[in-house]
Amino acid sequence: MLKARSLRFPPWLLLAVGVLLEAAATIPFLWLDLRDVSAALAILVAVAVALAVGPRWGFLVAATGWALFFVFAADQEAKVVPALPVWLAIVTAAGLGSDRLRRTAREKRLAGSELDAVRRSSSQAIVELDLHGRITGWSPGAEQVYGYAPEEVEGKEIALLTRDDGAARVNEALESVRKGERKDLDRLAQRRREGNDVFVSLSLSPISDGRRVLGACAVISDVTERLRAREQVEQAERKYQALAEGLPLVTWLSAPGDRSSVIYVSPQIEAMLGYSASEWRDDAELFSRLLHPEDRQRVLTRRDKAATNGATPMQDEYRLLSRSGGVVWVREETMTIRSPHGEPLYTQTFLLDVGDRKRAEDERERLLAAERAAASRTVERQSRLDFLREAGQLLSSSLDDKSAIQRVAELAVREYADWCVVDILEAESPLRRLAVARNELLKHNIGAPDEEPEAAVRAVVETGAAQIIPALGQGSNEEPTGHFLAGVEIRSAVCVPLRARKRSLGALTLAQTESRDVYGADDLALAEDLAGRIALAIDRGRLYREVEERADAARVLDHVADGVLLLDRSGTVRLWNPAAEAMASIRAADVVGHSAAEAIPGWQEAVDSIPVAATPDPARPEVVIPIETEKGERWISISGVEFFGGTVYAFRDLTEIRHLEELKADFIATASHELRTPLAAVYGAAQTLLRHDFALDEGGRDRFISLIAEESERLGRIVNEILLANQLDAGRLDLGSEPFDGVEVAERVVEATRAYAPPEISLEVIPKDNLPQVAADRDKVRQVLVNLVENAIKYSPDGGRIEVGVEPSNGGVRFHVKDEGLGIPPEEQGRVFEKFYRLDPQMTRGVGGTGLGLYICNELIDRMGGRIWVEANDGKGSTFFFELPADESAPPARRLPEPLEVHARGFPARAHRTPSL
Repeated sequence: MLKARSLRFPPWLLLAVGVLLEAAATIPFLWLDLRDVSAALAILVAVAVALAVGPRWGFLVAATGWALFFVFAADQEAKVVPALPVWLAIVTAAGLGSDRLRRTAREKRLAGSELDAVRRSSSQAIVELDLHGRITGWSPGAEQVYGYAPEEVEGKEIALLTRDDGAARVNEALESVRKGERKDLDRLAQRRREGNDVFVSLSLSPISDGRRVLGACAVISDVTERLRAREQVEQAERKYQALAEGLPLVTWLSAPGDRSSVIYVSPQIEAMLGYSASEWRDDAELFSRLLHPEDRQRVLTRRDKAATNGATPMQDEYRLLSRSGGVVWVREETMTIRSPHGEPLYTQTFLLDVGDRKRAEDERERLLAAERAAASRTVERQSRLDFLREAGQLLSSSLDDKSAIQRVAELAVREYADWCVVDILEAESPLRRLAVARNELLKHNIGAPDEEPEAAVRAVVETGAAQIIPALGQGSNEEPTGHFLAGVEIRSAVCVPLRARKRSLGALTLAQTESRDVYGADDLALAEDLAGRIALAIDRGRLYREVEERADAARVLDHVADGVLLLDRSGTVRLWNPAAEAMASIRAADVVGHSAAEAIPGWQEAVDSIPVAATPDPARPEVVIPIETEKGERWISISGVEFFGGTVYAFRDLTEIRHLEELKADFIATASHELRTPLAAVYGAAQTLLRHDFALDEGGRDRFISLIAEESERLGRIVNEILLANQLDAGRLDLGSEPFDGVEVAERVVEATRAYAPPEISLEVIPKDNLPQVAADRDKVRQVLVNLVENAIKYSPDGGRIEVGVEPSNGGVRFHVKDEGLGIPPEEQGRVFEKFYRLDPQMTRGVGGTGLGLYICNELIDRMGGRIWVEANDGKGSTFFFELPADESAPPARRLPEPLEVHARGFPARAHRTPSL
């Protein structure tokens, strides 16, 4: 039956099947004599049909089955006729019960389908809960509101969605639902899956079967945006109210088209008219009564016309009567506020108190009248200001004050005078007339002022007091006078002094000769202002020339080689030029403006010994004093000249000259010592050979002759060094240039040196492969090598190895002489090539010399286009290097197979040797 129902077979087909089944349940039992079983089977078939397709079809099958049973099984006995109603009743009851169950199931399916459709289509969240608050149903709307998928929340408690402060409210609502009550919760704060909050309104309804509550259905709406919109509206209303109550005007809201209604009126109405906002709202006719009688009809007529025609906005000004009886002028601004669809919402009116403006307008009219009265005076004063501005521009546009003042005088006679004269007072010179200008419109026969300033003008310059003719307060009927401008008859004149920095610089004179007007107080003020500008121009020009002169002097002092110190009368430093900075190692910023005794170390002790003259005499005496600086002790020659502003000291640095003098003195002493020893030996040997009372054998005579030869050679070498140094200083030494083999020169120098080198000295030549030819003076290069090798031997008193090397270097040839001797301290390496310098001047190690050898080497290498320097060895001793240019056209020199080493052992200590210089 269920299969047929599920397959939706037509009822007539089931009826036919049922009839066949009834026949099958009745006819076969005729031979078995089982009528009760046949009857039961027939009833079951009819009941099955009634359950499957309804009581009507079951009734027909039951009737057919009874008829078959009655005909075939019961042999048409009358006693089975009462069974027919029973059969029909049973089948009908089963069919009716089946129909009821089907209707109930269909209704349930329909209700479920409707609920599912609502759940799917509703934007609200629908959540089904059991009585313990666990989620059993989750709609798409709930997924949209909370962000959780159904499988993430089903079976979990609704507390998952609720914040701590809302959990108690949800539990109370569930308790009410368990009692069968519906519960609504508003503004419930819950959490979304992302962690942010969402505000919802929740309607919780019980789900029951009519007898008991089985669960709950929660319909949830997201009210977050609505709450935000409500808050925004409330905030906007608060802002509007605050703005309306904060503005210095009255805000009045009324219904559209009905100005008598009052929706809102701001509290400012009480301050303006003395009536409270409540009185304004309660009395609709209050506004009409408060209108001034002269304005009432006009205002009400215009308002009614505007309301009828909808003509807004509207602007008007009228008077209102306050509670105290006063009159208040107001300006009305009215407009209709409409919705986005154009529908009128309310009428907004602003009432602004314009009483101050009205009073200001009245005052303005009065002031305008006064302004028109003063306009004529203003024009005149403006012309004076324009004149002063133009004069100021002329005076400031040029540093040639004479021509600028002449142009200003010509400008003055065009505007305010017939004559303009400027007299100036130069330093140590009498008052002289600088500029004279006259009005071109004057008559030609009028005289001209004298070239010399008048006595009255001199008096103004001396006293500094302005003079005006006629005097202020007197009439203009006095006779013309000419004591301000001799030779010119004037009607009125004003003479003011030119003053700048509290000094009189001259006088300005303005005179009228033909005009009937006389000068007054305003003209005197104008002349004093103009005089002040002219004085400033004169003073500025003088200052500029003085600054130029001082700038020239400052530039000279900045570039002069002597140090210059300027002290004022209080002993404060006012000038400290760059040369003084360099000599004393003290910055000008640390000295200028400070006391010399505090800023210059040792000044207090030395100042009394410095000669100070009254005039700058070229033959003035000087004193040489030592001073301590950051660079060490410096010797300066200083003298001073006193003048009215203080004392100027000039000093020169004599440290290098003193050092050179000391070196010369040391050289003279050293050269005297170096020459005295061989001279004494020669003289002694010669005297011995000349003695007749002392007999010498042949060997003795040879020893004395050899001694004379050796000491003579030593004398010649010392003299040659001195002569060569003199030639280098005078620039009279000629140097040649030819390509030669540097290794060959080094070998010859070593071979020549071995003859007289001590036995504890070993010499070695270290050449490199593929050496280029040297382009220099061969003899002078050999002389440099001989000097360096002998220097190495001299400063190796304990013996050791001396290495002479030749190698290519950066397109040139580098020579070096390396020893294991005394060495040179790092702080002395930069001075060994100085003239007369000796590393051991006191000869504590027995090493002598004139101090010219390394100086000659340095000068020779430098003049041959090379360079020479010294470096300390890692162990002991020093290495001297010098580089010379190579000859690019010559082929490389030969390559030596092995270094050549020459030992001096076995040779006599004093043999014939080649002179070093």
